[in-house]
Amino acid sequence: MRCDCQTPVVPVLFFMLLLNSGISEAQQASPPDREHLLQREAERLMEAGQDPQWIRMIMIDLELSTDLSEASQATCRRILRSLALSGDETAQEHVLSVFENEPERRSMAAWALSQASLQHPADLRHWQLMVRSLTVVEGSDAVSVMQALKRFRVRANKAQWVRQVILKGLPLAESEQLHAASLLQHWTAVPEKSAESWTLAQYQEWFQQEYPDAAPAVLPVDLPDRRWTMAKLMPGIHEIPVDDTMLKQGAAVFESAGCAKCHRRGATGSANGPDLTTLGWRRQKSEILKSLLYPSHELNEEYPTVTVVLKDGTTVSGLLQAAARERLSVFTTAAEKKEFAASEVDTIRSQAISAMPEGTLELLSLEQIQSLVAWLTSVDGIPKPHAADIQE
Repeated sequence: MRCDCQTPVVPVLFFMLLLNSGISEAQQASPPDREHLLQREAERLMEAGQDPQWIRMIMIDLELSTDLSEASQATCRRILRSLALSGDETAQEHVLSVFENEPERRSMAAWALSQASLQHPADLRHWQLMVRSLTVVEGSDAVSVMQALKRFRVRANKAQWVRQVILKGLPLAESEQLHAASLLQHWTAVPEKSAESWTLAQYQEWFQQEYPDAAPAVLPVDLPDRRWTMAKLMPGIHEIPVDDTMLKQGAAVFESAGCAKCHRRGATGSANGPDLTTLGWRRQKSEILKSLLYPSHELNEEYPTVTVVLKDGTTVSGLLQAAARERLSVFTTAAEKKEFAASEVDTIRSQAISAMPEGTLELLSLEQIQSLVAWLTSVDGIPKPHAADIQE
């Protein structure tokens, strides 16, 4: 089954209503009093019972979303849950819009949708977004999403989504891993319901046999001598000052680190690999860091890495690219484009290893890495992309 995920469109009139719906006590205060007053106002609205002021709640969510304090983020979670549970179309569209347009809050929005799944068990849009959230949800959010996905009859049994459930389950406590295993059984029908339930370790072994060309369903491991790790880079990643100086430095790092040889962002770089122009609309900072540190952990299906064996015994490895009829083109790991006649090719083997080299960040300073992430995630002047399709 093919599911086309459309980005929720919120009319311009809606935002005009948000901006002109009145000045509250909180709007006249200064931080941090303002955030505290907004939190209190949101709590009063959510406790009001039926038909609260949805537009005002959306306004509060938008204002508090930029405040990274634990209290404000907790209030935003409760607001999104209330909006998702409501029968109000505007309220629910806001949750979908947060998911699509605010990557850093994608996990929060997915959790809100999972909480509402009991009331909306047949809403395919909710299912689509929760499946896509498997790349970012962690811990209790991941458990809630997996529990919700099992309530839907529709199944996402492509290798990439089965793998994501395994990966999300592995860091959980043993008692919580059961939710991942249960969803895997629901999606894959392996093992049969009459058989004894499998552990995630058994699903890992099965996945390797069932999908030999896919990236293994294992968590990335840091080498002992590695300079940069997720643990070192994640603290403070959301507080990076994004200004013209930082963005210019990020663009320079993009070229000096060799990223521009394969990737393009706007007018910078080449189109030999995935286009990164709209990356800020599509990916969280943590996802970008992970892809830079562990390039083979998530493989892009549109840019498969292959090893081509020619009839004369020559082998060439790299990204398989489009070519003229009866021709084959490969962008090699040495950043060279090589083309062959199809008649020269003996075999083509898929590789579960990215063409992107390991250790891209090792020679960079912390400031250079932060500027690169800031530049890659900047969305100023970049139109929103169409949502990716989900294949069952």
